[in-house]
Amino acid sequence: MNSEKTCVLIAGTGGGGTGMEIIKSLKMAKNEYKIVATDMWENSFGLMETPFRYVIPPANSPNYIDSLIKICKKENVQAIATGSEPELKKVAQNSKIFEENGVKVLLNSWELIQKCTDKFKLTKILKSLNIPYPDFFLYEKEEDLLKIKTFPVVIKPRVGGGSQNVFLAMDEEEVRFFTKYLKKYGFEPLVQEYVGDYNNEYTIGILYADNGKLLTSIAMKRLLGSGLSTRQTIMSKSNEKYVISSGISQGLIEDFKEIREMAIKIARGINANGPVNIQCRKTDDGIIPFEINPRFSGTSSPRSLVGLNEPDIFCRYKLYDEIPPKIDYKFGYVVRGLVERFIDLNEAKNILKI
Repeated sequence: MNSEKTCVLIAGTGGGGTGMEIIKSLKMAKNEYKIVATDMWENSFGLMETPFRYVIPPANSPNYIDSLIKICKKENVQAIATGSEPELKKVAQNSKIFEENGVKVLLNSWELIQKCTDKFKLTKILKSLNIPYPDFFLYEKEEDLLKIKTFPVVIKPRVGGGSQNVFLAMDEEEVRFFTKYLKKYGFEPLVQEYVGDYNNEYTIGILYADNGKLLTSIAMKRLLGSGLSTRQTIMSKSNEKYVISSGISQGLIEDFKEIREMAIKIARGINANGPVNIQCRKTDDGIIPFEINPRFSGTSSPRSLVGLNEPDIFCRYKLYDEIPPKIDYKFGYVVRGLVERFIDLNEAKNILKI
């Protein structure tokens, strides 16, 4: 095993998102890491977690990749991971540039990311794998309302990720409102069946090597009673509760073999070559996935807390060809809350801008 300190850059470390999850995981690892953090916002929480920090242009800037390469050279970065959807896409598209500069990219291929972020194309793949999936259709005109069999329904963009712009519609009026809203901002609306009971929702992490070898799998049954873990909650007139979960997972980690096997089948079927996070609900009709994200997730640090550290494992594999033995992680509940950080004025002034 390589015992030297490994340098990893995390691009996009704001708020309580995936970037912070990766940082927390690497800090929990037995292997010591030099963590370099970048963000477009100088007050990003993640920038305060390491002395090696930089404010850089947003991912849609023409100078974004050049800024990252400059930092990689200065800090002798060996691997790069991303903490948000814009960074994920931009770095994946330009992975060859990083590889040419000696930096391993801790992502799936750009082809796979494109496949997974287009919900319409993804569902066709799942059907070819005989994986059940919620009914859905692209909303184009008023007559499409006739395709809805029952309410509520979930409204989301055809292309997207990170649980952004996802809404619960309880009737036709709300479908019109949310689809109009998405179209206004350039999104193609997709109407999806709301499936199952929120008390039977799971989030699963699958980690595949680029040679098709399964590295790890882990599942959590989510606790959605807390506002921290829910994006939208609606109580119907008949006193039924409907929930759309947020990206902040907490809950019970156990073996959940049946759930993990379904997720492994999906990851293998889409030819995953990195981290994949799958959300599903267990229903009377079987296990139904409703979200598949080809990246590290907002559950990375809870998984690391019980002994399965996906960012560390994937980094060691990519850099040193290390394949972990079977990992016996702990079973139990992981709960979460908010934390605060005081930033001294002098510390804030010392953050480097690129």
